[in-house]
Amino acid sequence: MGAVGEFLGTVVLVVPDDDPKTWQDFRAIAAAIRDHGMRAHLVRHRRHEQLALLPLWLTPTVSISISGRTDRKLLPGRFLSGLEHSKVDEYRTLQAAGVPVPRWTELVPDTRLDPGEWGPYVIEKPSAGWLGANIRVRKTEKVRFTPPSSYERGHYGRHGPMIVQKFVYTGEWPVSYRVVTVFGEVVLCYRQVTQRGTPLKTRWGFDAGGTAVISNTKAMRIELDANAEIMDAARQAHLRAFPDVPLLQFDIGKDVETGELAIFECHPFAPLWPFSHRMAISAQAANAVDFDSQFGAMMTTGRAIAKKAAQILH
Repeated sequence: MGAVGEFLGTVVLVVPDDDPKTWQDFRAIAAAIRDHGMRAHLVRHRRHEQLALLPLWLTPTVSISISGRTDRKLLPGRFLSGLEHSKVDEYRTLQAAGVPVPRWTELVPDTRLDPGEWGPYVIEKPSAGWLGANIRVRKTEKVRFTPPSSYERGHYGRHGPMIVQKFVYTGEWPVSYRVVTVFGEVVLCYRQVTQRGTPLKTRWGFDAGGTAVISNTKAMRIELDANAEIMDAARQAHLRAFPDVPLLQFDIGKDVETGELAIFECHPFAPLWPFSHRMAISAQAANAVDFDSQFGAMMTTGRAIAKKAAQILH
């Protein structure tokens, strides 16, 4: 990317929290950025800390908030961060980019679905959900709009529109992949499955008592799995749909009967650093896995950031 001793520009990274592991990670990322010909500075998004950046005011700089989003630029030049997209906006962006998103529609008062087009069952889920909460299987012909105020307190349907999605059959137990990408580079890929409830032995086996449809739950089991097809889908989706969003966390499934891939979501606004937040640490301990080691996550993140910054500055 440049001759030894030649600096191609400066990257300012916003460190998303004060966790010691987060700071350790970002120091390693900054070192990798420097190894690829860029200067790197770390800063928390606090006004008094940013005063130290003033000497860089006339320096070609790219500022990046890898996790989360901020409305305040640090320095002149480009500022890249997450997007607070609604799930509806996220799906529209992915679809417009030609990404394989399962057929979906926003649930509105006049919604009526044809089982001949959607299948006998669909998935209904909140656009503002979390860890599989309030996701349920519905008979297609019975899907109807519910006013947000009618949901019980704590239901995510009170905080955003509900979405209906075509069902993707990933097997008797629901399986999906979480793929974390930084500017299109894969830094983590693991398989997640929840074996809870009654297995769904056939695609439409809900009448026979099958209930298992959600893989991403508090009870899920995970294993590192560098699935080439899944990772390539995530890379392409990131570059096509959200090329300037630093970090995406994809949930991707594969229909076991048709072989079709389905990107369920990509979380363009990720407020938590996926290698240090409490749930990530707990999941690694419970499943005896090490997220950092799979692809040399911090080194790969630094390389991806340096490459993106060089493209912007040159």
